Amino acid sequence: PNASMPDPLAIQIGSIVSTGLEGPTANMGMAFTDPNTFYNIVNDKTDSSISQRAGQELAFIRKVGQQIEKFADPVKNAAAKATNKSTLYPTAKTNLLADQLKIVAQLIAGGLKTRIYLVNLGGFDTHARQVNGDASVGILSHGSLLNQLSVGITAFQDDLKLLGIQDRVMGMTFSEFGRRIKSNDSGGTDHGAAAPMFVFGTNVQPGILGSNPIIPAKPTSEDNIPMQYDFRSVYASILKDWFCASETSLKKALFKDFQMLPIIKGTTGVDELGNPTGVALLGNSPNPFGGSTTIRFRSGGSHLQIKIFDNTGRDIATLVDRSLPQGEHEVTFDASSLTSGNYYCRLQSGVFQEMKPMLIVR
Repeated sequence: PNASMPDPLAIQIGSIVSTGLEGPTANMGMAFTDPNTFYNIVNDKTDSSISQRAGQELAFIRKVGQQIEKFADPVKNAAAKATNKSTLYPTAKTNLLADQLKIVAQLIAGGLKTRIYLVNLGGFDTHARQVNGDASVGILSHGSLLNQLSVGITAFQDDLKLLGIQDRVMGMTFSEFGRRIKSNDSGGTDHGAAAPMFVFGTNVQPGILGSNPIIPAKPTSEDNIPMQYDFRSVYASILKDWFCASETSLKKALFKDFQMLPIIKGTTGVDELGNPTGVALLGNSPNPFGGSTTIRFRSGGSHLQIKIFDNTGRDIATLVDRSLPQGEHEVTFDASSLTSGNYYCRLQSGVFQEMKPMLIVR
């Protein structure tokens, strides 16, 4: 802590700190399950009577604990200054996500200056029993998990409104992976290439970015829903438009430039969310094909990009990445080195995207 930032930079409600809060040289977050008992975990001893190596390690741990104590007071004080007002929170310990979000709302309302909070809802790695679950082994169905997510966020947003801080908070879901199209033999789905992300808050642009996923007529166990937006585009857009990060900071954090998306209100007009004038992916011929195919598309005169993805969502080719004159164009895609299967062609121009399936047959 220092004069400009006396409170924790980031807080995870839980027992461990996620690597998602990792900084350039160390983890920038701290974790606790209850702000009112957080202070009690700190031991005021910094030395150790053990002279061996273990004693040095113990002394280091105690020193870190004492440094953490400097954050314990503002956390405890913030929790004491505010009381949750929403009656929509479910009974304690019946929805762990709601329990965590309840703490977050309390700390923000209490004046804690922490800007990033991380909460967690496990169970989405649904390799088995995805539809019906299995209460005997603690597996919730996918529908039950989504219900917990919905109930938790609804109560949280209601609480923020009643506390008068709804315009200061934005939330986002993220996961390590998506799910496949076709179920496996265990009644679940395996790791996939794409997944939805929910962004919520009063200052979030309402609506859906992206189109309904394209499902092959006969998907295999290896087929994935193709990615439409890089998740790092979501991160970059939020960092820039919500946290006011500079272009230099974005490049340093994400290592390269990513497409900016109209997620936060005021960053784009409604008209700009639609199709840029004249832009369209017209399809490819022949399809199916074995060697090469010609992809036809229409440019609106601005920058556009055409990429090819395989059935795992992997980016395998960039055919166009430049500005082209307004009108129809075509480009040849040589697939002679690729195996048979489902592939996807994606056209992107600004926030507009269109995707069409292609089938390679040998």
